[in-house]
Amino acid sequence: MFLETMSPEAIIKEARRDITAIENRKDAFINAHRRDFLFAKKFPVSFHIEWKSPLTYNKWHITIICNNKKERENPDTYHYATYETPRGTGIIFPIYDMNTKELVFCKYTAHFFSRYRTRYLAPNNLYLPGMDVIRYFADHNSSFFFPQTDAEKNFTCCLTGGIALGNYDKTISIFRTFVSHDMLFEMQKRVLLSGIEHQHILDDFINNKLPNSYKKFYLEGRIGRVAGPAPAPKLSLEDVQDLLKNKPKIPLFSPLTGKIELEE
Repeated sequence: MFLETMSPEAIIKEARRDITAIENRKDAFINAHRRDFLFAKKFPVSFHIEWKSPLTYNKWHITIICNNKKERENPDTYHYATYETPRGTGIIFPIYDMNTKELVFCKYTAHFFSRYRTRYLAPNNLYLPGMDVIRYFADHNSSFFFPQTDAEKNFTCCLTGGIALGNYDKTISIFRTFVSHDMLFEMQKRVLLSGIEHQHILDDFINNKLPNSYKKFYLEGRIGRVAGPAPAPKLSLEDVQDLLKNKPKIPLFSPLTGKIELEE
């Protein structure tokens, strides 16, 4: 069973055992809903299945989704397992890296989902209880841009509604917190002294940290272009954390206990 204190190697070893079992049952999971896909009038159509591994006793959440008529015979699937901590529920999310064509593993902390709820869901009037927060996130971010780490093994990852910050620990990517788009803009406004400095840092952040789709989001109509010859410093994970130091504390929600706590 997945535990918060498990090493990355232990997590991956246990996850691979379960994934093999899931793949062996994949056809059975799909066949249980095949008629629903074949006779569907509107797309996408999706179904959620909960499955407990008899090998490790991990609880896996499996989603089968058919995005259009052409996929009715071969719908997509993705799955993640939960693990519990005193502060809430996190997940282990295996995905296929489109670049290497290999299975890679991501660990999302309970802290990440607390931030996702308060910084993205609540401001958009999406007040979801407990595990619905995690399910909503997975349903809208199951095929995200896979993070590329820097020299310090930190990464910034573009997601629906914001940016994930985390680090790479040996063989697993750990998603530690979530920052919404509007928070990035506010942080930049507070710390930059001039329009030229603003544009320098923003350009460097866009060009070095984000995929092309996200660059376009930033550059179209968001901020005017300001030219300047000086090189720009990198906006790293530590820079973003430093910018958040003076932010007022906000309530956090724990999916496991249902308690409201102030962020650290």
